[in-house]
Amino acid sequence: MKKYYLIILIVFAFSSCINDDLANKKEEAKDICIDSIIPCPVIIGQENIGCVANIIFLAEGFTQDEMTEFQTLCNIAKQAILDMEPFTSSINSLNFYRVDSPSITSGIRTIEFTNTCNGTTGTNTTSQTPWSVFSNKIGLKRLLGLDTSTRDELESLYGHYATGDYAYTIIIANSSGFFASAEFPGVTEFNTIENPKVSNMIISKNDSGEIFKFLTRHEFGHSFGNMDDEYEDSGSNCALKLQPWFLPITPKLNVLTYNPNTWFEGARYSQTGYWREWNNSIMRNDYYSSEYSPIQKSIVKQRLVEAIGCD
Repeated sequence: MKKYYLIILIVFAFSSCINDDLANKKEEAKDICIDSIIPCPVIIGQENIGCVANIIFLAEGFTQDEMTEFQTLCNIAKQAILDMEPFTSSINSLNFYRVDSPSITSGIRTIEFTNTCNGTTGTNTTSQTPWSVFSNKIGLKRLLGLDTSTRDELESLYGHYATGDYAYTIIIANSSGFFASAEFPGVTEFNTIENPKVSNMIISKNDSGEIFKFLTRHEFGHSFGNMDDEYEDSGSNCALKLQPWFLPITPKLNVLTYNPNTWFEGARYSQTGYWREWNNSIMRNDYYSSEYSPIQKSIVKQRLVEAIGCD
């Protein structure tokens, strides 16, 4: 990754931003970034001061010539979030930033992976991109992944944007595939970060339209809302057990282990044993919805309180 940074520095000659001591400078953090050739975040639209949550879009697989497309996608993704309650009512407490991080090559790489669920899938390809995103993680073609060092880099670069609890990074990958992944707030895959302050998700641009909006809303339901998937999928159920950090025994608050009366059975990739409030929702596969179920909305409202925070 360091070699890649040097190449990008030579090719694009970006100015570095210097990280002063940020320990007691939350109010100034938005104007400061770690010493890196990756460009600093720039605000998208209105900048809100005070009790806010910071959301940062990062470009992956977009060359300098393709950066306008990434910028357009940032605006679409921002609006996809703001079109949902309770985010709509919290617009003055949310900041959206954009990092125009260019790639030498267009698109993202794939990996070959062998597991006991479906054998060997995918092929190893290469790319020269800032975040080294790859598809076919743990043998699920649609699942996007990051290397350990890259995830650590995100923490160093954007952890100081955390306000109430975390900063929320959204990597947009230049791929038309139906690809995505997300962390839960405070949980990182590699356990190399103590008290993480970044919650990250990755989405592909897909159709740059309605499905892209769905991917944004759905994965943000994980990385911001701390909610479980509500669909059934035996292939995912098998493969995801390989990463227990993502599928702990206790479900998130949007999924129950009993039926309170009118809920629907099937969630967390299993047909039985878990119940969801709505037959279909953003956390399942309602691709054209901009509305959370009542329980999902109440969860996100509480998460907003924690995310926005106030000293």
